[in-house]
Order: sequence, then structure tokens, then C-alpha cells
Amino acid sequence: MTASSPDKAPILFLLITAFLFATGISLVFPVLPYIVARYVPQVSQQAAMVGLLGAAYAFVSFFSAPVLGALSDAYGRRPVLILSLVGSAIGYVIFGIGGSLGMLFVGRVIDGLCAGGLGALFGSVADTTPGEERGRVFGQIGATVGAGFIIGPAMGGLASQLSLSAPMFLAAGVSLLNVLWGLFVLPESLPAHRRSRHFGAPHLNPLRQLSGALAYPVVRRLVTVSVLFALPLSIMQVTVALLGRDTLGWGPSQASTLFILVGLSDIVAQGFLLPHLIRLLGERGVAVLGLSLGCAGMIGLALLPALPHAALMYGSTLAFAVGEGIFTASQNALISIATPADAQGQVQGGAEAFGSLAQVVGPLGGGQLYSRLGPGATYGTVAALGLAALGLLIGQRPLAGRPSSEIPGV
Repeated sequence: MTASSPDKAPILFLLITAFLFATGISLVFPVLPYIVARYVPQVSQQAAMVGLLGAAYAFVSFFSAPVLGALSDAYGRRPVLILSLVGSAIGYVIFGIGGSLGMLFVGRVIDGLCAGGLGALFGSVADTTPGEERGRVFGQIGATVGAGFIIGPAMGGLASQLSLSAPMFLAAGVSLLNVLWGLFVLPESLPAHRRSRHFGAPHLNPLRQLSGALAYPVVRRLVTVSVLFALPLSIMQVTVALLGRDTLGWGPSQASTLFILVGLSDIVAQGFLLPHLIRLLGERGVAVLGLSLGCAGMIGLALLPALPHAALMYGSTLAFAVGEGIFTASQNALISIATPADAQGQVQGGAEAFGSLAQVVGPLGGGQLYSRLGPGATYGTVAALGLAALGLLIGQRPLAGRPSSEIPGV
């Protein structure tokens, strides 16, 4: 199977796998504070512990993603994807059983180790999809992820009526069902002759994999843009509810509408708008447009303390969500186009790892910044990071549509 025959690619399986990753993560949102409360009775410490569990998941993903990506380059995408799903199911079961705070961390760490399998998923897309089609396929994946982040909390809330552990066991069950389907449906997308020939113990060093992923100058610049945007995204994820509370007097029900709006925007932007925008502007043009919309949304949120209006909150969030959706899909396509065929898993895994690192640094740093300096300074910093990413992307020479052999530094 080659990139010239996308019709043979098991895109449906990859879409469902991405959906399950997103659903599995978001299933825990409605019940996580209550599960933590079982083991941390002090209310003042519960939010910090929830943040540490999330940071532990992202921190482990940072180290596992490039290693799993490199493994998929050497041994194929299929085994890495399937083993990642099995490992995630085990992590969910351990978290659901619980018994102690330590076991909660064990469950999240195991799940985080396996979340790095997304690099293999993106590598499989690159294996089976021509460069001009990747933006569309990455957009479809992004739309399914958005759907997962809408459906996941709803499923978790319903399952929690049975018990607080039920959402975890549900997530494990759907992951195992996907494993069974993948064993029969998913072919290997990376032929033996295109795999990395050498893989040994040194390749298990995640820092080596990261340096390898950044060995291509063009990819290095694109990944830097992604990280500069991922940092404000991760800060917003943990502080936007606080922003609504502190500037508009919102409660949980009003804040939840923002997350629903973000999920719906992802589906519309990446599932419907993105293919048309790519035909008009190309991947790079769409990435610039998306990042510009994201920056506009960040600036609007930074102005909210001075102009506390719900319309500004919703409008800014909508602009950011649409921008983030089309930027992420087109940026993933640009990275894959700028990467040699035999390094797709390594580079995509490295890019995923840096995104995971942002999910560690952003919430921890953003929470401290918000508590010390307030919402205005926090979202001013968010906007500055977004504008830095936009400037770096605009300064990048066009890449879309060019084969890897013609890209400088590759």
C-alpha cells in the first residue's frame, strides 16, 4: 500500500481510533473531581490533584510519543496502534478500580504511555494518503476528535449514574472493541522495504527521538510553530472556566457551553469548511488563516476583564475554536509533507511529544500566572504566544504540494 492509493487506506478505522482516544480522555472529565475527592478530602487540594493527574498523563506522553513513532517506523504502524489501544484499556481499568491515590496515578501513567500511539496513527495517514489529500484527511480526523470531546463527557455523565468507575470501564470496553476490529480490518500501511533498517536500545531514548524529529530544518520550524500555539491552547483549557467565573460571574453550566461550542466548531470547521479552504488557499494558506483567527480569539479573551460581556466571550471562543481546528489539521499536513517517507512515524511522534510537553507546561505555568497576576495578564501572555507563532509561520517558505526531496533541509 502506498501514498498513491488512498482509496485502499482503512480511513474509517483510523477515524474511529482517533475518536476513541479523544472520547477516552474526555470520558473522565465529569467524574474525575469526584473520584479524586474519595482520596483527597481537603477541598482546597482537590483541584491541584486533578491538575497533577492531567500533567502526569501529558508528561508520560511526551516521552512515549517519539519512541512509539520510531517503533512504528521500524516495525509497522499496525502493531503499535493495536498495542496502544490495549494499553489504554488496561490503564482505564486500573483507574476505575482505584483503591488509592497511587493507583489513580498508575492508571493515568499507563494510559499516557499508550497515548503516544497517535504518532503511529498520523504516520499511517501519511503512508496511505498523497500530499495533496492529507489536509482533508487530517481535517476529518480533527473533526472526529472534536466529536469525541463532545460525546465523551456526555457518555461519562450517563455512565456515572451507575457508578463513578463506570465511565472508565466503558472507555476500556470501547478500546478493546476497536482492537478486535483492527485485528481483522486494519492492514499494515508501511511496507517492509520502506521501514527503518536499524532500531536498537539507543532508539528507546526519547530525547534522541526528539532530536531526530527536529533534524530537518523545515520540520523544526513547523514544530516550533505548533508548540507556540499548543502552549496557549493548554493554558486556556484549564483557565477559561475561571475566566468566565471571574469576569462574568458564570457557573459550571454556562462554562460547559463553551466546551460544547468548541467541539461543535471543530466538527464544522474541520469536517466541512476545511476541504473547501484547502482547495482555495492550500495547506499553508489555511494554516495562516487558522492561526490568525486563533490570535483574534486570544486577543478578545485578553480584553474580557476590561469589557466583560458574554458576547465577547462567545465570539472570541468561536474565533479561537474555528481557527484552532483548521490550523491544526493543515499544520499536521504541512509537517507530513516536509518529512521523508521513512521518518513519518518518528517526526509525527516527536511533534505529538512536544504537544504533550505543552500540555504539562501550559496548565502548570498558566495556573500560577492566573493566580498571581489575574486573567488580563494571563490572556495577554496567551495572545503574545499566538502572535509569535503566527509571525514564525508567515516567515516560513511555502511547502504545500512539494515533494519531500525538494524541500530544503530534508
